[in-house]
Amino acid sequence: MAQTLKNFEGAVSVLGQFSGTTSGDGVQDRPTDSMGALATARQSFHPWLGYEINYSYTRFTERYSTIPFGVQNNVHEVTGAYLLQGPTIPLLGLQPFGAIGAGALIFLPTTVGGQKYSQQTRVPLLYEIGVNYPILTSHLGLRLQYRGLNYKTPDFNATLLTTGTRRTTSEPSVGAYLRF
Repeated sequence: MAQTLKNFEGAVSVLGQFSGTTSGDGVQDRPTDSMGALATARQSFHPWLGYEINYSYTRFTERYSTIPFGVQNNVHEVTGAYLLQGPTIPLLGLQPFGAIGAGALIFLPTTVGGQKYSQQTRVPLLYEIGVNYPILTSHLGLRLQYRGLNYKTPDFNATLLTTGTRRTTSEPSVGAYLRF
C-alpha cells in the first residue's frame, strides 16, 4: 500500500469560472460567470514528472442571442494531464507546476432552466500553471493555480444555438493539498 501511494497527493479547490463571449453563424453566446469545486489526484514518477486526474463541477447559464431565455446547465469536467513540477524555490518554499491534458466536459441542462435541451459532451484541451505552498509540513499545503480549458462552444445539438467556434474558459482556483 505504501508503494502505491508513494508521491501521491489529493487536493480540493474552489474555482472561479469565466468563459468569454463567442460569436459565429449569426449566433452570439455570452455564458455567465460562476463558482465551482475541483478535486485533483496526482502522482509523481520523478521529482519533476507525473500525471493528474481532475473532476470539477460548476453551474452556469449559456445566454444565446437567438433565444429569449438562457440555458442553465450543470457542467462536469473529467480530465487527465501530464504534470511537470519545478524544484522548490528555497527562500519562498513555493513549488511551481504546469500541466497539459484533455478529457471531457459534460453539459447537462437543468430541468427547470435548461429549456429541455439535451446533454452534450465536449473534448477540452486543458492547460494549467500554479504553485504549491507547504503550510505545517511538506505533506499539507495550499495550492494556487490558473487553469484554462479550450473547447468547441456548446450548442446542445440545436442549429439555433450553433456558433461553430471554440472558446476558452479561465478557472483561477485556490485550495488545499495532502501529500502521502
